[in-house]
Amino acid sequence: MHNADSGIATGDVDRFDQVETLLGRYPAISEDELNDLTQWFRKEASAFEVASLASKEAITSGYAAFRREHIDVFSFRDIGKGLIAVAALIAVVGGLWLLGV
Repeated sequence: MHNADSGIATGDVDRFDQVETLLGRYPAISEDELNDLTQWFRKEASAFEVASLASKEAITSGYAAFRREHIDVFSFRDIGKGLIAVAALIAVVGGLWLLGV
């Protein structure tokens, strides 16, 4: 079933409302709810849904704190990927320099 106004499936609207409620209560949520929020942001949310949440004044502080603490942080894996990319770039540039290109 789809919401005629937005074209979003009704189940997605329910899920969006659930996420909005959790963000409104953040940080006073359980570990399971925190895992659920993190999963939604990383795997399920569309850019439109994230933007819609970001624009809701009622949950601004919870949304900002959650993003800062759980989504917008660099993990060791992210840092490792960055270091590998920099090393590869240095190797390519060094190789071209040695070839005189």
